[in-house]
Amino acid sequence: MTPARSATAVRIGRPPLRRRTEFWAYAAFGWLTASFVWHVWMGVDYRSSMGDGGAPAWVFLAYDGLVVVMSAVGAALALATVRPWGGRLPVWLVRLPLWCGAVLLVVRGVPGLVENLTTATGLTPYGLLGLAHEPVDRASGEFWTSMAINTYFFVGAVVLLPLVVLHGRQRRHPGQEKSAA
Repeated sequence: MTPARSATAVRIGRPPLRRRTEFWAYAAFGWLTASFVWHVWMGVDYRSSMGDGGAPAWVFLAYDGLVVVMSAVGAALALATVRPWGGRLPVWLVRLPLWCGAVLLVVRGVPGLVENLTTATGLTPYGLLGLAHEPVDRASGEFWTSMAINTYFFVGAVVLLPLVVLHGRQRRHPGQEKSAA
């Protein structure tokens, strides 16, 4: 098989760019919708959501309200990458907020999950930076709640980052799926 034929075979074997973008767009939409619902509920039940934190209720509600708005806008923009009405929006209006969200989720999700995983395996019993005064109790509900939350943010990064990258490729190569078929 010649190198040219093998490259063609690989290209045909992959789903068209449009289908891959749609997959990640709907995955991101689902994740952002879940984030929206979760944070709306946190705002409604803010007394138990705040825990014993020292911040005043208005600070928590302002933060949570910001996350609700960001989740709603992000969900709409995720759909804009694959829906016809999204093509009428300026590219920067879609991509810039999605890039910001993806970077924010990477910065929040990756280190948190890495710390949880290294703590769960016993590699860093005092936390990733070793700043805890006593070893983390890996059997506690607090630890596993933290693991679930950090995993959730990590999944958000995993679904949003490919969407932004693929949306950029789709905008640069709008006819690619026609030539690959």
